[in-house]
Amino acid sequence: MTDDPGQVNPPGRDRELTQDKARLKRRRLAAGLTLREAGERAGCDFSTIGKLEKGTRSAGAHTLAALARAYECKITDLMPPEPKQAVA
Repeated sequence: MTDDPGQVNPPGRDRELTQDKARLKRRRLAAGLTLREAGERAGCDFSTIGKLEKGTRSAGAHTLAALARAYECKITDLMPPEPKQAVA
């Protein structure tokens, strides 16, 4: 977690995860939602979603789970893909 007092989740609530800002926006648009509609469905402020999509704020598991429910996708769909392991 960051020490930023304006963080999405309070310290200790859940661990911070790396979200993929481009995927967040694509998923929201694919769901046909405006920022306001997404915020209402996810139970968070629309400006928070905008900041997540711009990459100026990071989200914890709780927030990503709420967005995944709002967008009707899996939480992993909002995260960067796992790096491929080199085959020896």
